[in-house]
Amino acid sequence: MINGNTTITTKGIMRFILCIFYISVLSGCQSFIAYQITQPVEEISYGGPDDQMLNTVYEGIPHKTCNTTHNCIAVRIFSHNDLIEYFEQGEQFGITFKLKSKEEMETFETTLTSINGAKRKNDSAIIVFPGYDVSSLIYSFQARWLSHFTGKDVILMPASNQYSEFKFGLNSLDVLKHFLNTNQYQQIDILSYSMGSIAAMQLAKQIPNVKQQIMVAPMMHFDTALMSVAKSYHPTLSYFVKDNDFKNAAKNVIQNSGIDETQLDLIALLNGKQSANRTTLYVSNADPISPASYWQALQNKSVSIVHYSNLNHTRMVSLINQAMRNEVLHRLM
Repeated sequence: MINGNTTITTKGIMRFILCIFYISVLSGCQSFIAYQITQPVEEISYGGPDDQMLNTVYEGIPHKTCNTTHNCIAVRIFSHNDLIEYFEQGEQFGITFKLKSKEEMETFETTLTSINGAKRKNDSAIIVFPGYDVSSLIYSFQARWLSHFTGKDVILMPASNQYSEFKFGLNSLDVLKHFLNTNQYQQIDILSYSMGSIAAMQLAKQIPNVKQQIMVAPMMHFDTALMSVAKSYHPTLSYFVKDNDFKNAAKNVIQNSGIDETQLDLIALLNGKQSANRTTLYVSNADPISPASYWQALQNKSVSIVHYSNLNHTRMVSLINQAMRNEVLHRLM
């Protein structure tokens, strides 16, 4: 058996570095916070086998797609066909990652074989929109797992902070739509996490063949989410930063992104949704970034809310809870 393994911690969920030690050299806390949020990060590569073909199993196939000479995005595609050669040789593949949270270790673990996978569905795809600054390895393993057990192509989008310009992940939806039309996918499922739900919501509004969208711990209002992240994961440092600094930093980020702020209001968008597409939200009472109580304002019968108790944001977006993971997979099959 060949295994892909990684370990992450809750400290990696966001790279908000507060400005206590930088206030003397920058124009204030809010400027530094905004700067940290919008700086692009490099893709994290999987440190796996030297065999490039084996790396494809775990990382997917990088694919650059364009609709004009200069309007392009880089995605990764995970397909049922990627594993055929290895299964013919009698190989099987283990996918494992470990999540350390509050000194407890939890494991996402599964084995892919030629027998337990689904039959390939040529006309179906799952679009995955990752959360902000969560290790891309989590989503690579999830994408391979989803492709194998659903038979669908899985298209893994960049996270919002992996673009050269920060626009909440809304940078290249026109390019993505062009790619989906070119490949003639007849049925699209959209799976999004945290901030990735912003772009997912806009895509679902713009294409007609969306079967369903699933939002895992979707981001609540941006300035509130920003403060929640800081206070939850950097409580000592955030104690010295005023709430207004976070709010002003959020305003600066939105203004500089050029995004219409109404595109960030998921509750309003979900309440006003006219599409018949099924939408399911997974939320938890223990998640300060997407608290279950926040979504009680939803009043759309086409939107279902599934509540899992005592899962923080990292545990939610990593699908580390086996019951939730299996339920998400079942919806996508």
